[in-house]
Amino acid sequence: MKETVRLPNTQAGSGLQSIALFFLDGLANAMDFAFHFWMGRVLIPSDFAVLQTLNSVALVYTTASAVFQPVVGRFVVQARAKGQSDSTPAIFQSFLRAAFWLGLILSALVFVFADSIGQALNLPAWTIRLSAAVILFSTLRPIAAGTLQGRENFIAFGLARLALSLVRLLAVFFLIRAGLGLRGAVIALPLGWLVSVLCAFLLLGREFWRRSKLESQHLLGEGVKLAFYALLAYLAYMTLTSLDLIWVNQNLPGEVAGAYAGLVLMRRIVALLPGVAVTVMFPRVVRSLAAGKQPTRILVQTAAIILAVSGMLSIIYFLFSDSIIRLIFGPEYQAAAPVLGWMGIAMIGVVLGSI
Repeated sequence: MKETVRLPNTQAGSGLQSIALFFLDGLANAMDFAFHFWMGRVLIPSDFAVLQTLNSVALVYTTASAVFQPVVGRFVVQARAKGQSDSTPAIFQSFLRAAFWLGLILSALVFVFADSIGQALNLPAWTIRLSAAVILFSTLRPIAAGTLQGRENFIAFGLARLALSLVRLLAVFFLIRAGLGLRGAVIALPLGWLVSVLCAFLLLGREFWRRSKLESQHLLGEGVKLAFYALLAYLAYMTLTSLDLIWVNQNLPGEVAGAYAGLVLMRRIVALLPGVAVTVMFPRVVRSLAAGKQPTRILVQTAAIILAVSGMLSIIYFLFSDSIIRLIFGPEYQAAAPVLGWMGIAMIGVVLGSI
């Protein structure tokens, strides 16, 4: 007999949750870019190019590992829609165990082969070793974030995101003042990720840490299958949007590489601004599909938001490119100004793929 799908009422204050997420995510993004903009000011261009290249390489993995967030979120939403909310801790625990061992093994491999990786990327081996922990932490966080997203607890979701940016910014402030320079900036990366993971775990609540008697191993296998093709797509996406900076850092002088790193950082603003729309949209799409409805209207609305926000920022880039680069990074980065607007336009198409 076919099971009837029962959709719960939307939780009270879901609109306020979405608004809160918008502000929390905006604040986190502002802190993210404050971190990178400040590094462009206090580090010499060649060191800034090293930091941004390392960050670009890390983004390839952190974005790819984030593919597990919508998978976990989907299963949590479906469980809630079927009136099986008590199974969500089992879903979380199953995926968390798999993510921990995956992240631990990959982090250890990166640490062991840091010399070879650094040589291939034209990065100091010590930067690879210090940032290896980012792999473990960025593998764990999507599991907690997906659970929070599936429960539509967007305030907790935003706070975990904010914790990463805030701690990284505070850490680098004190480390730079201590005279650590590039080394301090690299140390701040895994430190921010660690606090973000701990924050997400705490915000889930104690119920998710009690040993669950429910079985969800079949969901883990299904989740891996669901994530496989998306993982390939995420890897391809982040590789193609990061390889240019890696190539520049390998083949062009330090000043030019630093200017291009500033350009890459500015184009990421276009990519990140519509992120809240996608986060809020996802559970609604899953609920629509669970009810046998097509989510066309939701997808069109999300695309419209992305086009409006990204298009407006790209226009600003075109009109004030010289002033923006000079104000944020300084005159030594001015070589990036002529192509800033075109980078913004190119990123609009890339961002639409996030839907």
